[in-house]
Amino acid sequence: MRIIPFLATVALLAACAPVSQKPDRVAEMEIKLTRLEQKQEDIEKDVERTNERIDRLTELISELRLEIERLKLKLITGVGDETPKAGKADKGEKGVAYTEKLPTTEKIPLPATGSLKEPQEKAEEEKEPEVEDAETAYKKAIELYSVKKLYEARDAFLNFIKKFPENKYTDNAFFWIGKIYQELGDLKRAEEIYKSLVDKCERGRLPDCNKLPDAYFQLMRINVDRGNVEEANRYYSILIDRFPTSDAAVRAREQKVLLGE
Repeated sequence: MRIIPFLATVALLAACAPVSQKPDRVAEMEIKLTRLEQKQEDIEKDVERTNERIDRLTELISELRLEIERLKLKLITGVGDETPKAGKADKGEKGVAYTEKLPTTEKIPLPATGSLKEPQEKAEEEKEPEVEDAETAYKKAIELYSVKKLYEARDAFLNFIKKFPENKYTDNAFFWIGKIYQELGDLKRAEEIYKSLVDKCERGRLPDCNKLPDAYFQLMRINVDRGNVEEANRYYSILIDRFPTSDAAVRAREQKVLLGE
């Protein structure tokens, strides 16, 4: 009979042993969990700080990019000057540009014998590659715009204007730069470009101004988007009065109908 109490005691001790170890294991797991949570919190803070630094760097890069754009536009197109130069000064500048590009016949050395046809042919041969280069450069810029590489296209058009300031495609280059800024959401810069194109065309400083009606239309659109009805109507009137049969005038009339005006 003594064996039974002994066995009962042994069984009770065996059952109590694991129970005494469970709190220690739970406490150990809680400590590990707390450490993991702390590590996760520290990592999240590091990620947040890194993201803040990236955002700040992105802002700085954007500011630098905008400043570079302003300097490019001021250098190439003259947009951003505080006061426009007088018409006489413009003519003087234009005269200088022509002197640099095309020397007069007095400066062309004439051969001792032979007719004047030889230097003329030579001048024509030298002029033809320039036309081809201009067309190629313009085509490349258009291709960049067509695949929506807007920044690359903008730079290509700016370089075109710098290299060919008085080419038949120069007005087109101005227009597409303005259109690019519109698509980038910079309406102020787009408006400056369109106004610069209008000014150059009105002063006769560009050989071709087939994009002038489109520039007036886009100026109208910009002011419609701003809610500046009076200014929008002013550009609309100019477009309809001066270019009534142009595609831009047709679109302008449709725009007025859609707006219920």
